[in-house]
Amino acid sequence: MDKNAATISEDLDQAHSALTAAGVAGTWVGADDVEALGNRKGAYILALRLAAIARVAVPGRDTISFKPAWYFYAGSARGSGGIRARLKRHFRHRKKIHWHIDRLTVNASLMAGFAVTNGRECDLVGHLLASQRFTIAAKGFGNTDCTVCHSHLLRRM
Repeated sequence: MDKNAATISEDLDQAHSALTAAGVAGTWVGADDVEALGNRKGAYILALRLAAIARVAVPGRDTISFKPAWYFYAGSARGSGGIRARLKRHFRHRKKIHWHIDRLTVNASLMAGFAVTNGRECDLVGHLLASQRFTIAAKGFGNTDCTVCHSHLLRRM
């Protein structure tokens, strides 16, 4: 394993430990093994790494600057294709920009998904924030249809 791959593996191991400590159980998948999820429905956490500053224009808001770091986005996948379909879309760099998170994924150098069968995105956000291992990365990001959470995009503390 090269040094970069070892660092990525260590980063994801640390993220997995933080997710587990927050009471979140799931399965890590990458772009190469996402098909194994089948049509499971639920929620997911998309872990994405920005290698450089990303300036993201969000309609109706000022441009947000994201520093290089790992970010964690909680999403739901209850429609056709379930978690597999949603993560496959996130993993693609070339796509029509629709959701807030699309504006960030096109800038990501690395991504991995954490599938939580039968999970709920707001519950995931709540568990992660309550663990005090994560904090809100950008208020109002990725949660325009949510009246409970301040954001669905978090970063590790």
